[in-house]
Amino acid sequence: MTYAILGGLESSVERTAAELAKLIGVPAPHFSRARRELEAAGYLECTHAMGQVKFFRLGEAVTAHRVVVPLLSRPTG
Repeated sequence: MTYAILGGLESSVERTAAELAKLIGVPAPHFSRARRELEAAGYLECTHAMGQVKFFRLGEAVTAHRVVVPLLSRPTG
C-alpha cells in the first residue's frame, strides 16, 4: 500500500528502506525482508539500481496487467 501511494504504476519509490520502515512503524530489517518476499512473489518489481540502492514500484501481481516502460534510446550520430 505504501508503494502504491508513493510510486504508483509509472514511477518507482525514491525513499530508502529505512525511511519507509519508519513511516509504517517497523524495524528496517523487517521491512527489507518483507520487501524481498514481495519482490519474489511479483508484488514489487525493481525499476533500476544506482550502485547498491534498488528502486521499486508495484509489480504485475498487484496491477493485474503488464507494466511496460519504454527503454531510453541513445542518440546515434
